[in-house]
Amino acid sequence: MANTQSLLRTNQYRINDTISIYVPTVGEIYDYGESEYYDIVQLLTSVPYDLMVQFDDMGVDYETISEYQLFLMMLESFMLKKKDLSIVFGSLNINSLRFKESENGEKKLVNSKGETVIDKLIQYEISAAIRKIHFWTKTDKRAGNKEAKQYLIDRNRLKQKRAAKKKKSSFLDESIIKMVNTEEFKYNYESCMDLSIYKFNASLQQIPKKKNWEQTITGAYFGSVDLSKLNIDKLHWMSPCTAS
Repeated sequence: MANTQSLLRTNQYRINDTISIYVPTVGEIYDYGESEYYDIVQLLTSVPYDLMVQFDDMGVDYETISEYQLFLMMLESFMLKKKDLSIVFGSLNINSLRFKESENGEKKLVNSKGETVIDKLIQYEISAAIRKIHFWTKTDKRAGNKEAKQYLIDRNRLKQKRAAKKKKSSFLDESIIKMVNTEEFKYNYESCMDLSIYKFNASLQQIPKKKNWEQTITGAYFGSVDLSKLNIDKLHWMSPCTAS
């Protein structure tokens, strides 16, 4: 059954009776550390394809690693560092869990009573929830053959080297400045700190969509845009926002 909880009404996106994903405010992310927060949620939603270069550096074929195995690797690395993950998992203390092998040989995380807290299915729902909060799309790409795979690895390695040389900027700083100076955004620098990151991201998706629609209609009125060649249902500013 699809999860129909409204992220406009809660700061705890419930996965099951044991686990919920916390939806922090913009201000809470700043307090926790913006860079550290995004590192954590990006790693918890990554698929092996996203980390092909890192796996190649370790001499591992990323296509031999499953999404669930990668998730457990990331979680275990956080647990070894005793990292505080309450900004993602709320009241659930991830560091109190332990690994156990299930009957089919697959690892899972259990609590002190031996009850399953995270398995493959729950991991899928956790990652999906985090992506939903941030309007992210799951990577769904594959290399066609060995040569294509090596090309992708080399290309991504080059991109990462170039990115490492660039000065890091704050996603939240840049986004907030742009939004506050947009007439459609009804919040100022102080009040947007109390918005949940989902609500802020939703506005970040919706406002450009509305502006694009207005520009399209203006272009159609003056004859520079042919509406018959566009998907109006998808383009309309009242259509659902999709992940970026």
